[in-house]
Amino acid sequence: MREGNRARPLILAFLVVCFAAGFPLHGAADKLRIGAILSLTGNSAANGQSMRDGIFLAVDEVNKRGGINGNSIEVMVEDSKSDTQAAVDAFNRMEASRPPLFYLSFLSSVGVALGPLADDRKVVLVALVSSARALTQGRQGVYRYWPLSESDTSPLMRILMDLKVKKLGIIYSNEEYGIEEKGLMTKAFGDAGGAVAVQSVELTDTDFHRQIEVLKGQDAIFLATLGSTLTNSVRQLREAGYGGHILMPSSGANPALFSMPDLQNVFLSAPIMYNPGYLYARQAADKFTARYKQPFSHWAAAGYDFVTMVCGLLEDHPLTREGVREAMASGFEYSGVFGRVRVRPGERDIGFPMYPAQIVNNTIKFR
Repeated sequence: MREGNRARPLILAFLVVCFAAGFPLHGAADKLRIGAILSLTGNSAANGQSMRDGIFLAVDEVNKRGGINGNSIEVMVEDSKSDTQAAVDAFNRMEASRPPLFYLSFLSSVGVALGPLADDRKVVLVALVSSARALTQGRQGVYRYWPLSESDTSPLMRILMDLKVKKLGIIYSNEEYGIEEKGLMTKAFGDAGGAVAVQSVELTDTDFHRQIEVLKGQDAIFLATLGSTLTNSVRQLREAGYGGHILMPSSGANPALFSMPDLQNVFLSAPIMYNPGYLYARQAADKFTARYKQPFSHWAAAGYDFVTMVCGLLEDHPLTREGVREAMASGFEYSGVFGRVRVRPGERDIGFPMYPAQIVNNTIKFR
């Protein structure tokens, strides 16, 4: 008898014992893969890199605690280049090589582009810091971890009413996020009796002087955009001598921006994690800053918070794609860096409140 044939009965006997004892056959050394398609280059590169670091920090903490039911986690990161086609190509590469347990993405436009692919593959896709309503509409396995765009509307409207603004200008980026933010603010301000004038820009644009010239007579200008387009717009408004109020959505709540001279006194909506009195978020921020020597932004926080959350959920579900779908669809409560999160069964938009705020003396001041 050949050596391999003599070993076969021993292997079979071992498997029978494992089944009888209820032991998992994958073993504690198995790794659970998370696919992350993030903007590491392009317009939103700095935010995507911060999100990646937050994800890695959470994964390391979970692995140090023993992973998920003895299984360690690894993250496969692909660069979307802040471009939808590059994101689709990245998804297809992962599916063809080492399909992950679930996917994370960043940018509303990227999440919208990946949604049909994720549903076709029956794999959960969670879009982080992505607020466009179209993201989850008509999708079965697509979730967001960030408030919908209207979460910005209420705190920003409160600011506009406090400032007694009558004429509002809006500069918006011509993509899902900017279009929806513009639409919501236009309706809310119009319903309150105000006049609105709008101008669009592309995320690839760098010169906004034409749009600013059209809107310079408005009492306030709201910048419904993100990334370098947002900061360039503020800088060019200052250069043009614009004397009205400047407002930003929550995409501007970035510690890397708080010390920029151009952004001082700009109004915005912001999550509670930037309140120094919220100790849980401050502890996470201290760990992140000690490791990466960078401020703990809400992009980093979203990556950190969601990975921590989902790893806890999966402890009570099969570690399969279907198990992830069951866990996400079951409803749950979680307390993390953004406060308490409550998700009803079947709900796919996972959000939390935003608050009116202002950048003052290089920090966020809640109003």
